[in-house]
Amino acid sequence: MSKLKTTEDLFAYSKTLSVIPAEDLVNLLLSSKIHVPYYIHRFVLRETIYPKVFANALYQTYTDELKYRLRGYNDYSIYLLDKLISDFNLDFDAAKYKEIFFDVLFLNAELYGIKDHFFNELDKLKYKYLVDFETINYHNFMSMFGKIFFEPSGYLDGVKLTILKDVMIHSSTLGDLRGLGEKYGVKVPRRINKTQLVDILAKRFRLSDEEVILLNAKSVLELEIYAKEKGFSISIDLKKSDMVEYIVYSLAMYHQEVTKDMHNYSVPLAVDLDSVKIEEIKFESNDQDIPVILDEKPIFATAVKDSEPIIQEEEVIEPEPMPEPEHIEPIVEPVVEPIVEPIVEPVEDKSEPVVIDKTPKVEVQTPVETKTQIHDTESVSNPISTDSGRNFSEEERALLDEKINIIIKKYQRKRHQKTFWTIFWVLLGVAIIGFVGYSYVIYTTTGNLPFGIDVFW
Repeated sequence: MSKLKTTEDLFAYSKTLSVIPAEDLVNLLLSSKIHVPYYIHRFVLRETIYPKVFANALYQTYTDELKYRLRGYNDYSIYLLDKLISDFNLDFDAAKYKEIFFDVLFLNAELYGIKDHFFNELDKLKYKYLVDFETINYHNFMSMFGKIFFEPSGYLDGVKLTILKDVMIHSSTLGDLRGLGEKYGVKVPRRINKTQLVDILAKRFRLSDEEVILLNAKSVLELEIYAKEKGFSISIDLKKSDMVEYIVYSLAMYHQEVTKDMHNYSVPLAVDLDSVKIEEIKFESNDQDIPVILDEKPIFATAVKDSEPIIQEEEVIEPEPMPEPEHIEPIVEPVVEPIVEPIVEPVEDKSEPVVIDKTPKVEVQTPVETKTQIHDTESVSNPISTDSGRNFSEEERALLDEKINIIIKKYQRKRHQKTFWTIFWVLLGVAIIGFVGYSYVIYTTTGNLPFGIDVFW
């Protein structure tokens, strides 16, 4: 390493290593006990395939929806990058990947404890092969190179948990999220039950056993309102954000310590003039993202000298501290009004009485992001009464109106079904009576039954 005195020397040296087969490089890295976090692989892969993903000819074939999602390309997870390669059958440039990988590795040699011995071993491998680049597809390449990577604490699929939800909402489809779950052994359902909802809230907010008992006494609607009051939106019918939440919950990744990224990413990246330039999205942490422990710890034990600070690609954005779990005050159980089919009993509110007719007409403006359809038995059969004297906010009233409207539609459907079957049986009875009368007339006139029916008496 003594002969490589400048970063330009290091970058030039990296180019010469592209001729070494991936298998030999992996064996050397493993024997040198060099393991690299997955977010480095994400960075290297992202820059390797960038010219192909944004090639003007291919980009013009993308749908508007995909073009919008590609605005978040810089924070794409590994799963999404892999999917781009497979969906569009992109050629994998193994030589370019190796070059960028070693650029990052050498630029951060002190973090990995790389010494002259490692460079000497690379020289031996380099001169062992002809000047020719390895041709290998991405799947086979990763089956070997993937052995050196690991997922550090506070990350999932190479993305920091503090921005994971925002990234996946803007950059993936519902199918992508189910695929991400399958990659990590999680089957993401279309909807969850009340027990799972309570467990998610308990894990996310670190609730005590007593607080969980109080949550179990609530209806699904009350649980959704409770989550909103704590600044967190979730529904039993899983939207994109809920699906990410479910994956993290299933993997027990709440409140992990975030591993601090101390890497220097200032490596030379070739500019492809044929690549399309896009407006990128900058993702930042917010109160909807996965809760983590704020005290970040460096991934490597090797200390960095104060005189040689590591240059980071971007500022590490830390999420706001999680508040201590609040004690849930007992509430008065909502009064359940009996429902007599097909009449919907009115719901009374002491402060603002609301009367619902037998043929109610409720106009509900459903929020864009709220498409919850209640199938939970308890939440459908037990409309919440405000006899406890509690004043609901406008948001809560909107949720109540939505649930009431669903109940009304349910019983209207039942009433229509009942009307249909009543008319059907009446018509059938009239037809039978008419046929009997017609048969009697024919028999008394001709002595025979109509339609050649044999006389059986």
